[in-house]
Amino acid sequence: MDPLLVGYIAIAVMFVAVLLGAPIGLAMIGVGFAGFSTIIGVTPALNVLKTATYETITSYSFTLIPLFLLMGNLISRSGVAADLFRGSLILTRGWSGGLAAAGVTASAIFSTVSGSSLATASTMTRVALPEMRAHGYDMRLATGSLAAGGTLGILIPPSIALMLYALITEQSVGDMFLAGILPGVLAYLLYLVTILIMARIWKPGEPDAAAAATLQTHAPQPGRRFETLRLFAPSLVLFGLVMGGLYGNLFTPTEAGGVGAALALLYALKRRIPRKELIAAFVETIATTGSIFLILIGAEVFGFVLTTSQLSSALVDFLTQNGFSPWQVMAGILIFYVILGCFMESLAMILLTVPIFFPVILANGFDPIWFGVIAVVTVELGLITPPVGMNLFMVKSASRGLKLETIMVGVVPFVLSDLVRLAILLAFPAISLLLTGRL
Repeated sequence: MDPLLVGYIAIAVMFVAVLLGAPIGLAMIGVGFAGFSTIIGVTPALNVLKTATYETITSYSFTLIPLFLLMGNLISRSGVAADLFRGSLILTRGWSGGLAAAGVTASAIFSTVSGSSLATASTMTRVALPEMRAHGYDMRLATGSLAAGGTLGILIPPSIALMLYALITEQSVGDMFLAGILPGVLAYLLYLVTILIMARIWKPGEPDAAAAATLQTHAPQPGRRFETLRLFAPSLVLFGLVMGGLYGNLFTPTEAGGVGAALALLYALKRRIPRKELIAAFVETIATTGSIFLILIGAEVFGFVLTTSQLSSALVDFLTQNGFSPWQVMAGILIFYVILGCFMESLAMILLTVPIFFPVILANGFDPIWFGVIAVVTVELGLITPPVGMNLFMVKSASRGLKLETIMVGVVPFVLSDLVRLAILLAFPAISLLLTGRL
């Protein structure tokens, strides 16, 4: 069979398998093995499977993944989210939609030590939603802002998504983290503007007396502005030490992850978190690491099919010969990401599609660091795009008695905000590249 035809069939089978609910890692391994066996033979395919598995699990570069995951899991169970929300309330007191703005502010800062959108959305919903309910907030504004605020975890460093993109494309992890800072700040500011606008449309109703009666309030004492710094200090210090050491050439990325995990563990022990929570942080880290490594192995095996079938080269030739401009190519990729984001988890999307699109991006002259940010921002959009954005379900699972339809309606203004941000980042690549020195 023609290798190129095998490549096309492998892509089609891969996406059908994913849409039918097959685990993405196993689907990539199975389809990759079958495709490579068809092109080269079963024995070489078995050798590739063995080599890909060994090289992935023994790669020093990939050891930073469980370290940053552990840091985020420990911090999320150490009461930091509640402190961040209390500190944010001091800053947003008196604003229209101040509680929603405090939730997004706390999410932005929590993202600097979490690195996970799903963890950020789930944790901040449990902390902030009872307060909003007790104050009679429109649940569309409350849940929409928390779902959107959670997406900041995939962009603001240390971001697992940016980290994986850097590793599979052989870019600098440090440059990818730097490139995500200003787009993350832009997202935060646009979310605040969206909240200020929507708070005038979805006005608070009567306070929920039952929620207020059972709420352990997070409201800070009036006039204690310096309390904000104390409440923000653990997250900012941890972020400063890890990222400062990384960019000050004191640590490699893996060492930075190790330092961050160690500091997070010390802080968790200082806060005397229950042993059950401490064990749960390690168990979740192991489970998430296992699923990510399975996808990484699948991406490696599937990548051999793309290489031997020369599918990526054929795609580049097709686009060139048919006169597609670079921006038309970019538009097609982004539309594909938005559609795929409605059905697939974000990290799986990146690991599955980047090996296909990356050669196309390079052939069209786009900066690989900038494209990494654009890809992650577009994937981030998929996290809150109805009907199946993952953050919507995280907020639903962390809330009490709310309909999913309410969350879907509430997130629509923030989806529009993300589309505006995407347009700005496409029009002005300097926003992503300024801190990296690649201009």
